[in-house]
Amino acid sequence: MIRRRFAIVPRLAGRVAALALACAAATGVARAQTGPPPGGSQLPPQVRPSIMVLRGDALRAQAERPMPPMTGAQLGKLREAQTLHQNGMFDRARDQLLALSAELPHHPIVLGELAQVYLDMKNFTAAEQLAKAERKAAGDSLVLGVVLELAQERLGHTRDAVATALEVWVSTPDQAEWAASALLRLTAADTKGVLETVRRAAANSGGRADLERGLAIIEWRTGDVPAALQALAIADRSGRQPSWRWMFADELLSTGNGRDSSAAVQALVALAGDPSRVPPERTQAARRAWNLAELRNDRAAVAPLMQKALSDQPPGQWDSHVLLGVARGLREAGRTNDSRALLAVHGDDPSVVPGANLERALADLRDGPPAKALPALAAASQVSTEALFRYAEALFYAGMADSALTQYQLVVKQTQSPFTGAAFERLYLIEDADPKDALPAFGRLAYETWRGNRAAGATAESLYRDLPRGPLWAQAALLLSARREQAGDAKGALGAALAVADSLPDDRLASAARQRAGDLYRVQFKDDAKALAQYEECLARYPRAWNSAEVRRRVELMRRDKRF
Repeated sequence: MIRRRFAIVPRLAGRVAALALACAAATGVARAQTGPPPGGSQLPPQVRPSIMVLRGDALRAQAERPMPPMTGAQLGKLREAQTLHQNGMFDRARDQLLALSAELPHHPIVLGELAQVYLDMKNFTAAEQLAKAERKAAGDSLVLGVVLELAQERLGHTRDAVATALEVWVSTPDQAEWAASALLRLTAADTKGVLETVRRAAANSGGRADLERGLAIIEWRTGDVPAALQALAIADRSGRQPSWRWMFADELLSTGNGRDSSAAVQALVALAGDPSRVPPERTQAARRAWNLAELRNDRAAVAPLMQKALSDQPPGQWDSHVLLGVARGLREAGRTNDSRALLAVHGDDPSVVPGANLERALADLRDGPPAKALPALAAASQVSTEALFRYAEALFYAGMADSALTQYQLVVKQTQSPFTGAAFERLYLIEDADPKDALPAFGRLAYETWRGNRAAGATAESLYRDLPRGPLWAQAALLLSARREQAGDAKGALGAALAVADSLPDDRLASAARQRAGDLYRVQFKDDAKALAQYEECLARYPRAWNSAEVRRRVELMRRDKRF
């Protein structure tokens, strides 16, 4: 149907405008302006429209044509019918409204009330017939569109309901939220049909932003992130600010869900890579996407995507934080040549991109052998505590434990550094080593672990099997526990942790082993009782251990949440 235009009746304009605003704000879920009848609504809340929506559904469409006023007697009958409806006397309310409709044919307020009564009676056939008849009489696609879609949905006429929702949406853009909500519900019954229909409508709309955004939401909810981003890119051709992709990322991030935040990163990367957007917007999107990637510890996965997105811009024009971060992410992903090429644009001047020289040296370290990177890392070690720690690590990787010890001792003097704890661990490992000739093997294990090489697991297994039980063996056991967990062997990971806790109760790492056993029981085995037992044993044996505060916090949380 095509909406017909009529002259607005001046004395109705204010009332109509108010109802139009209420209808535009509605999303298709229950926001009733009048209370439900005793015993609850006859429709589930997720599909029950408010009385205001249904009245507005009819009233908005007929606002531009003359509408006779109600007499005092007619208003009284309407209020009586509403009272009957609210009190659950649906049959009497229906009869009253049918009689009033005979006096005032096609009156939108009467139609809205009657439609709601039919829906609450679960008489969806009558609601469908009413809506179809009124829409045909009015020649208007908006009249009782909500009612018709709901009735068709409840009757199982999914394709018809989809067509109705889209018909209303296409003819009346400010009904986009309601229509999108209805279509999302309908995807549960016919995902393929809904997607095909909405895609076709969006393709035939000439790039209408509201339809493309609605399509994007449906694509996203059905699991097709690339298709959702493609639809949003089309919607963004309007040039609006902020862009739909930026707003989409905002909405996803508000959920706090990991899958949603991953899609938010993809949306921002896509925005950063859109040459049709202004450079400041692209820069802002790139920086935000990269900050999220770092928070998610997802640099290696996002870096190649960001490199491709910004490939049309010379690296010299990139945000320096993004440039260095992407270079690091590429290096972590094993793409060291790409990392070096990205940083080469600024030469060796450390004032342009601070940390670039360190990153180049780390690319050399990753390529190996470790000794090859030592001169560059030694030169960079004077710049920052991180660089000093990386130099110490490279020495340890290269089998030069004594030289590494000297550098670790310098790092631990920086008590506020995020690398101090890791440096202390290396100090203890080197100082407690027995036998000392096992340290080069630990260096190789640490190097392969840093590079993300799965072969490190075999080295850990060998050390765990061959070393005598002592401080070095305890280190190997906890490393092996972590490797086994990453490989999906939760039982083996637990065995290695408990071996340290039970056989070396006086070792420096015994408290960490006990905590790790508790973590494995809680996370991998979902056995809170055994996890709590491990945590409590840790606190009883090692009340002043370095990890006691964290273990105590977990015990308190578990007791509060589970009422142990």
